[in-house]
Amino acid sequence: MSNVIDIEDLRFTRDRRIVRPQDECSHRHMTLDDKGQFVRCDDCGIQLSPFWVVANMLDQYERALTKIASREKRQAEAELRGVHLRAAQIVERAWRSHSMVPACPHCGEGIRATDGFGQTQINKSIDDRRRAAKKGGV
Repeated sequence: MSNVIDIEDLRFTRDRRIVRPQDECSHRHMTLDDKGQFVRCDDCGIQLSPFWVVANMLDQYERALTKIASREKRQAEAELRGVHLRAAQIVERAWRSHSMVPACPHCGEGIRATDGFGQTQINKSIDDRRRAAKKGGV
């Protein structure tokens, strides 16, 4: 984790040179007393240092940001892969239908699972040139 944590206009710099032993309680449930201005652990009942609470919150915030960044990265990768998967799911859904089959978008012929769909392939650049020639010739 970084020693500098930015939260919009706030910047916290942490000095991690001193290591204190871990208490038995992790102090995950706290109550803030606005009138007395103190923080009490709901699990063990001790009064906590406000500094410790802020430092703990910063650690939690950093972990949450890391999780969010990881999820966003996985989501972006899934969306890139998803285009192919969505097309395959649409074709599969159509093949599962008892009364319909998917059709070729160019000629309108029905495509059946037994037609060997996907076994015959063509280079993308050749296909792009053929499509461009057909559009230009029409």
